[in-house]
Parts: sequence; C-alpha cells; structure tokens
Amino acid sequence: MLLNLLSFDKTLVMLKQLLFCFLIFLTFSAFSQTTKTNVSITVLGEGKAPLEGATAELLRVKDSAIVKTAITDNTGLAEFEKVSPGKFLVRVTSVNYSTYFSEPFEVGTERVTIPPASLTMKTEAALKEVTVVTRKPFIQKLTDRIVVNVENSIVNAGSTAMEVLERSPGVSVDQNDNISLRGRAGVVIMIDGRITPMTGASLASYLKGLPSNAIERIDLITNPSSKYDAAGNSGIIDIRMKKDQRLGLNGTFNAGYGQGVYPKANAGTTFNYRNKVVNIFGNYNYSYRKGLNHLLLERNFFSNSNYDGGDEKDNYMTAPSNNNTARFGADFFAGKKTILGFVVNSSFNDIGRTNHNSAVVMNNVKQAASTFNTDISSHDKFNNSVINANIKHTFDKTGRELTADADYGVFNNRSISSTLTRYYFLNGTSQKPTYILNGDQDGKLTIKTAKADYVNPLKKDGRIEAGIKTSVVSSGNDAKFFDVSSGRPVNDTTKTNHFNYDESNNAAYINFSQQFKKFSLQFGLRGEQTNIKTKQVKGNVSWDSSYFQLFPSAFINYKLKPDQTLGVSVSRRIDRPGYNQLNPFLFLIDISTYSTGAPGLLPQFTWSYELSYTLKQLNFTLGYSHTKHIQSTAIIPFKSVFPNVPINDTNVTLQIPVNLTSSDYFGLTIAAPIKVNNWWNIMNNADLYYINYKGNLANTPLNNGSPTARISTNNSFTFKKGWASELNFNYSSRSRSGYMVLEPQWGLSAGVQKSILQNKGTVRFNVTDIFWTNLPRATITYNNYIENWHAYRETRVANLSFTYRFGNNKVAASRRRTTASEEERRRAGGN
Repeated sequence: MLLNLLSFDKTLVMLKQLLFCFLIFLTFSAFSQTTKTNVSITVLGEGKAPLEGATAELLRVKDSAIVKTAITDNTGLAEFEKVSPGKFLVRVTSVNYSTYFSEPFEVGTERVTIPPASLTMKTEAALKEVTVVTRKPFIQKLTDRIVVNVENSIVNAGSTAMEVLERSPGVSVDQNDNISLRGRAGVVIMIDGRITPMTGASLASYLKGLPSNAIERIDLITNPSSKYDAAGNSGIIDIRMKKDQRLGLNGTFNAGYGQGVYPKANAGTTFNYRNKVVNIFGNYNYSYRKGLNHLLLERNFFSNSNYDGGDEKDNYMTAPSNNNTARFGADFFAGKKTILGFVVNSSFNDIGRTNHNSAVVMNNVKQAASTFNTDISSHDKFNNSVINANIKHTFDKTGRELTADADYGVFNNRSISSTLTRYYFLNGTSQKPTYILNGDQDGKLTIKTAKADYVNPLKKDGRIEAGIKTSVVSSGNDAKFFDVSSGRPVNDTTKTNHFNYDESNNAAYINFSQQFKKFSLQFGLRGEQTNIKTKQVKGNVSWDSSYFQLFPSAFINYKLKPDQTLGVSVSRRIDRPGYNQLNPFLFLIDISTYSTGAPGLLPQFTWSYELSYTLKQLNFTLGYSHTKHIQSTAIIPFKSVFPNVPINDTNVTLQIPVNLTSSDYFGLTIAAPIKVNNWWNIMNNADLYYINYKGNLANTPLNNGSPTARISTNNSFTFKKGWASELNFNYSSRSRSGYMVLEPQWGLSAGVQKSILQNKGTVRFNVTDIFWTNLPRATITYNNYIENWHAYRETRVANLSFTYRFGNNKVAASRRRTTASEEERRRAGGN
C-alpha cells in the first residue's frame, strides 16, 4: 500500500496532531466574552445627497492607525461593527471630493452614531492641478506575503507572466520551466485565488502566453493556513488578474510590441459594468511570441570510472505561438445578504516548434567518431475551459457567512510531431539509414469539484472558519507513434501507449483565530483523503492506492512595540504528483534523449517552520523545512532505469520525475524598503538559504547541499509631468537542485513611462536583461554520467507598450472568490 510507503514515525505524527487539537481546545476555553459596540456615520455628497461608494476609515486617536474600513451603501451609511472601547476618529475619502475628518469621539458600551459627514467637491481648478505622484511599489512586504505589483512596474510592461515570475523575489524557473520559491520546488500556482489546473508544458505555455498587462499583482505566500488546500511544499504563487471595481462601464485597452532575437506582440482589453443589481466583468488577451531556446550540451558516460564515450550537442529551437486567454463572469446581488455569480475561464494556445539538433559523437578516447543531425517539427494545441458557479450568503451583521462553489473543467491537448535523424561519418557520407518517427498524441482531462466554506465570528475578536471539499478527476492519454523510415508507417510498440488516470479527493478543515491587544494567534487542522486508480492499456497494468493525511497549522504574532512584531508559524503540507508526471509514455526528444513519467511517483510531505521579525518596514524571516520523498526531475542514463528496453544507441539519457529520500531547508529572507526621498524609493530583497538533499540514483548516493544567495533591488523614480522610471537588478549565486549544480546568474533591467491623454493613457518603454547575462548554466553529476549545459534564451527584450483607461471613477466594494477546483486544476497539465 502507498500509505505504508508514505508513513513516517506514526507516534510522532499522532503526538503533533493531538498537540494541535489540545492547543485549539485550550484556546477556545480560555476566551471570555466582552462587550463591543457598533459605530456608524452617514456620508453626504454634492447637494447633501447620500454618497455611495465612499471609503470610511476608523482611526485610533493616539497613533492614527487604521482599525476598520467600510464602504458607504446607497443611503450613504458606513458602519464599523464590533469596535472595542477607546478613542477614535473617522476619515472619509471619495473621488473628486476633499478628504473629511470627524471630531474625535469615545467608544464605550453603547452604539455610537457620528454626525453626518458633508463632503465638499474639489474645485475645477484644483482638479486640474492634481497630479498623482505616489504609486504602489513594484514589490511590497506584507505580514503574511510578498506582493509584486505588476501593473505598477514599468520594467514588466510588455512581458509575460512567466517573465514577471522570473524577476520576482525568491522565484526561479529552471531549464524545464519548473517554478520554485526560495529554492524549493512544489509551488502551487493560483489564478485569482483558484489553483490553475495546468502543470508542465501546459502551464508553461499558459504563463508564456499571458501578457503582464492583464495582471494586477502577484502574491507570494510561503506558509499558508489550513484554509488553503494542503498542496504546496514551498508555498503559493497567486496571480491576480485585473478587474475594474468602479461603478458604471469601465475598462482598459492595451497593446505592445517587443523585440529580442525574435518579435513579440500583445493586445487586450478588460471591461466591467456595475450597478446596484449586477456586476458584469470580463477580459480578452492575445499574444504572439516567437521564443528561443539555444541549448549547448556536453555529455560524458563512464564505466567503472573510465570514460566510455559521449557527445556534444547544439540544440536550436524556435517556438512561435499564438495565445488567447478569455474570462467572463457576473455577480448578481440578490438582496443585501446574498450574491450569486458565475465565471468562465478559457485559454486557447497554438504552438509550432522547430528544433534542429547537431551532435558530434565521441569515442572512448574523447575523439570525434561520427555525427548525427535531428530535425523535429511539432504542432501543439492546448484548449482549456473551466466554468464556476458560486454563492455567498451573509446571515447577519456579525459577519457570519457561507460561500459555496462548484467547478467543471475540460482540458484538451493535441500534439502532431515528426522527428527525422540523419547519421554521418566524419567525412560527411551517410553512416546508416535515416530514422523518421511520427507521433500523434491526444489527451483529455476533466475536473469536477465542489466546496463550501463557513465563517463564524466569535466574541472578543475571535473567528472560526470551517469547510469541506470534494473533487473527481479523470484523465485519458492516447499516444501513437509510427516508424516511417521505410516510407510506410509501422507502429512503434515501444512508444505507442494508452494511459487512464482517475482520482477522487475529499477534504475538510477547521481554522480558529483570535486577536488580542498585543498578539494574535491562529490554529488550523485539515484532513484530506485521496483515492487513485490508473490503468496502462499496453500490458494491462493497473495500479490503485488510497491514503488519508492530517495537515495542522499554527500562527502566532506578538506586537513587541507599535512598530515591532514577532511571528511564529508551523504547518504541514503535501505535493501530489502532477498528472503528466504519472504518465508512463516514452517520448523521443532526440535519438539519444528520451523523457517519461513515473506511475509510482509518491507525494512529498513537508513540515515548515518560520520565525519572523518586523521593524517598521524591515522584515526578517528565518525558515526551516523538512521534506520527505522530495520530487525532482532527473536526467540519468537510460539503461539505469530501463535496462531491458531495446534502443538503437548505448549512450542515451532519460528525463524522468523521481523521489529523492529527503531535503532540509535552512533560510533567511530579508525585505528592506528604503525611501531615499519623495521621488526615489528602493525595495531590496534577499533570500539566503542552504538546502541539503539526500537520495540515491544511478548508483550515486547524494548527501549534499550548497549555500545560495538570491538578491534583488528595485529602484523606482517618480518625476513631474507624468514621468516615472525603474532600474532593477537581480543576482543568484551558485545553487544546487538534487544532482544538478547551477552557476551564478545576474541581470539588469530598466524602463521609463509617461502618462498622457489627461492621465488616462500610459506609454512605457523598457529593456530587460540589458547585458544578456541572466542565462542558466549547470552541471549534472553521477558516478557513471556527467552533463554540462548552457542555455541562451530571450531574456533580453526591448518592449514598447500603451495602455488606455476609460470609464467612471466611482468605486464600489469588491468581491473576491476562491473556486472549488484549486489544486486539481494546478496538476492537470501535459496530459
């Protein structure tokens, strides 16, 4: 049983789980009720009419700290619920109106009603003179996450989501487009709070086709609570799409052109219509990008420490792609307490790849013996659609609410390929017949999920959250390969295969939080039960498993002083394999390189611990995590995995997902914003860590790590007359990922922007990786194999973009939702 393979010290697990439950019980029993009251204010606008959509903030008198925020309704009423006794004042702001401050007042045991706030319109002259000179920095460090404000970044204009991630603090992308956070794999990618269904090639294709102009911000969450799916060894990356919150009809148009080695272009639009009854929103983005991956390889094979031959490869691949992403949805306000909604997300990506590989084969004395050339052409299509239906009901003014979501998603991919290999002697004459392999790969995955979440506020600033979730995933993958070397197609039985995968997952969680004067705490426990069945048609091989796991979490923050906070957190998480990682198909990359999945790949489990200290804007976080059965992508000699599978050549490698024994992470993260003056701000981030890996592959034991530093600094400059600019620098030192050691990389990027058309339009120009130095280089080492590789990619691109904003300036309250199919959709790619 898989459960036996996954289990660790059962006694220790039970003690940890009992400890968490006991702490939650003690916390519940320790709290007593206290009396709180509500504070309300009515806001009046032009002509003393009620002003809807104004922002009211409750401030403490002693330090002007924001205690609560509310938005006025259609009667102009803003209400702050459950306010503790003390002295306060209210600040009210609204577009085109002057800021209003109330007189200080005392909150005791009885309801407080503040005299109406009459806001005055700014004069026309004043409006013309107003220039916005402040904007959110590109990178912000908040209490529980790092926020990358993409829409406020000049350098990221004209880029893709994947390129923005590569420039984000602590995020790295390897040569196979695998994303890691703080040097650790197992990242959950979310879109608007929903885990994307895609992994592998599908996810990379989507992120490379999603223009940055469609993104508002990216949240980097390294230690999520039990409310989130337990997936995510290193944390969550949540990409938040733009959504206009204003009343009436609003939106944006954007277009851009970029030039690296090859051209890139994008265009898109967002729209939002909102009134008191309905909110309709949507966006559409198109991008064309021709990508480059020029990979240089040196491969060396050994037998008993003696050189046994190898080859030198020059692999040049271009991949022009047409990418379409669309989103459409609506919220219906069915009364003051209930909101019904739906969202449809779709992406349609069409990629044509052309790959030319030249190889020189070395004999056992490192002399050139022969050559071969491989030309690969493929046409890949990824068509994905997910529909979500949701409801939110608020029971009363205490904040009790219930939300429910149901998702149905279909993900299709199709790949038609042709691989042609020619063999030559050194004098250029033909060595053996040309080998031609044609492939037709078809995959379909469906996801059905449903979840419900309940929030119940308690006395004395307490809160209970609970929820359930169920999901059913079905995947079918059919790959046909034909040897057409003789001129007629012959089925290649070593590669043709059909694989079916079915999974069901049921989960429930409870989360408790409590806020005190000096400290806050949160405890949570999540349980997830998983059932898996697979069937490989060739050979009629079936495999099934089921397991149940508990995932506790705890967070405590203590305020040492008003500007100093100490935090401690711990959580247990899981990373299930992506669906494509379990696919046993044997794919030909070139005549001496294959890739495959592993149906027996195990989930990895992680305990994470963090200690953080915040002093004003400075933040320091110490972290430690231990991961068992750590998942890694290995490039190893083919015969060490498939000793009995016949292949044409002896010096062949295989790319395959594997489980290493474990890893231990020790890290220090520093976020240090510096305000030089009113027009120059600097955000500095540093990740200093050491990861020790343990495992044994290809008869090579591993117990090693490497100290690593990832440093980035973002300089933002704001000038008069709508001008602004950015200068970004990033550096990554030498690092280790399993058996692979990566060499240092660095890059410098710069950009400038100008506001035009009465601040409704923005023109941006930037150049990324100006010196073309942010390029990966690595060495992979086993006892019987050593590989050195170096890749040239289009990291240096000059981009010119234009954005135009139209519509009303009146803002209404927003609604964010997290749909049901979070983790399932993350793992759905590459079928």
